[in-house]
Amino acid sequence: QRTRKINGMASRDPHPPVGPFTTNEEDQREAAKLKARLDQNRERERGEDSTTADDFGSVPRVQIDEGANKYVLIQARRRAGDAENFVISQRGASYHRNAAEPLIYQLESAGYDDIRVKGGGRIDRNDESKEIKIYGFSYSFGQPDHGISRSVVLSDARFQDYTVTTSNEGY
Repeated sequence: QRTRKINGMASRDPHPPVGPFTTNEEDQREAAKLKARLDQNRERERGEDSTTADDFGSVPRVQIDEGANKYVLIQARRRAGDAENFVISQRGASYHRNAAEPLIYQLESAGYDDIRVKGGGRIDRNDESKEIKIYGFSYSFGQPDHGISRSVVLSDARFQDYTVTTSNEGY
């Protein structure tokens, strides 16, 4: 296995990123803005209690594109309900925030609150071999508990016959 430097850190990555994207200062600023907006929403929502269960739409808990793509684990809550975890990976997402933003919008539109990006990494979905590999981390959001991501993926009937593995190695 080869070792390479990413932003001054050594990485042994069996699945190097597709394209030149890791992160940059602009992405870090935009991710910080996204986190700050979610924090502000949580503060504002603490004082509100007007939404009923009937107001909520449905958002799929698993949205993963085929191939090796950036992913995020997001936790959201329905008012007075338990937290739910969501996994999204998107082909073409240059940065983890690009994977997170569409799902955050879906969750907000469906009436979820207390939305938190728990971290990011990569998901490599291979439909031919029926394998899904969850690994790595996000410079902007940190490393999620890949075990939670694995459980969320396996809870989706489409992926119950897949072999789903996790690793904290790689980027």
